[in-house]
Amino acid sequence: MSKKALGLDLGKVTLGISYSDTLEIVHPLTTLRFKSNQYRETFSEIKKICDENEIDEIALGYPLHLSGEQSERSKICLEFKKELEQLYPHLHVHLVDERLTSVEAHRYLNNMNVSHQTRKKVVDQMAAIEILDTYLRRRKNENGK
Repeated sequence: MSKKALGLDLGKVTLGISYSDTLEIVHPLTTLRFKSNQYRETFSEIKKICDENEIDEIALGYPLHLSGEQSERSKICLEFKKELEQLYPHLHVHLVDERLTSVEAHRYLNNMNVSHQTRKKVVDQMAAIEILDTYLRRRKNENGK
């Protein structure tokens, strides 16, 4: 049976969250909102979600420039990862290149004719799904399954 994982898409004021079940099917979960760059407000909720869902690991979106170089958001994500691991050392946090995940999420929602109002509410969760799905496929390839 596979480990359960959480997918996180960290923005300036939102945290999109998805999760995988033991069959590695990825589901949207929620979007947490916080004051600009005050992401620490989300840590207790992340722990609660991990405890309730028996999460073993986290796939955290890592925003790079299209050139592959770090961005200012990349540095914030690294700090987020470090603080999360210090608070909850039993959780393994993996960085996942998230270039174009939000673009992909918007494209998908457009193709599904989702209204602009609804899209604003779920786009971060959709990006978190892309991040987690990318991580799970990479993990599967590395394990040769």
